[in-house]
Amino acid sequence: MPDSPASATGTTHTSIRVQAFGDLIDAIAAKSPAPGGGAVASATGALGAALAGMVLSYSHGKTSLAEHADAHQALIQQCAREGERLLVLADADAEAYRELNTLQRLPEDDRQRREGLPDAAQRCVDVPLEVQRVCLSLLEAFEALAPIANKWLLSDLRIAAILAEAAVRASACNVGVNTPTLAEACSDTKADEASATSQEACRRAGVSLASVEAKIDR
Repeated sequence: MPDSPASATGTTHTSIRVQAFGDLIDAIAAKSPAPGGGAVASATGALGAALAGMVLSYSHGKTSLAEHADAHQALIQQCAREGERLLVLADADAEAYRELNTLQRLPEDDRQRREGLPDAAQRCVDVPLEVQRVCLSLLEAFEALAPIANKWLLSDLRIAAILAEAAVRASACNVGVNTPTLAEACSDTKADEASATSQEACRRAGVSLASVEAKIDR
């Protein structure tokens, strides 16, 4: 993706993917609507994917785990792919909120606001729902990895799973805060469906985290 994606308002912002970590921290702390909680949630999931990647790096090729080499390779690819997806979603969340914030500042009878608000509100819900889906997929991968990981890296895998589960719950906050706008701009049905999907994702994430931790503690 481009290093500096252009927003719908024509403003260019540096992609989270290429920012130095300290610069990202400063950007989050700044008095600016984005990046905010949604981008942080997605980036947290990406950190979990990266940490699991480290666990896999120390597991793949280990003589005592040689029989699991194919599984390791598949999981390495999955963690890399989904970690990258979460970084893309972090940028998407920041941009979606910038657009919504810009539209909401316009007068209620402004044509641009009326026409743009439904799509903008939908994106502000769709992005965190996608973050939840990706993190649930990661948690399933961590469940598969736990019994075949280097035992000295199991604490790191536990942390990776905690981060992924936290990203799911954090994303639910973003779904929740944006569903009233979605209901107003689109329909109550869409808002209710989004809320139900998000709540189910949280439930599943909790179950997956417990499963990962149980397998680690065996």
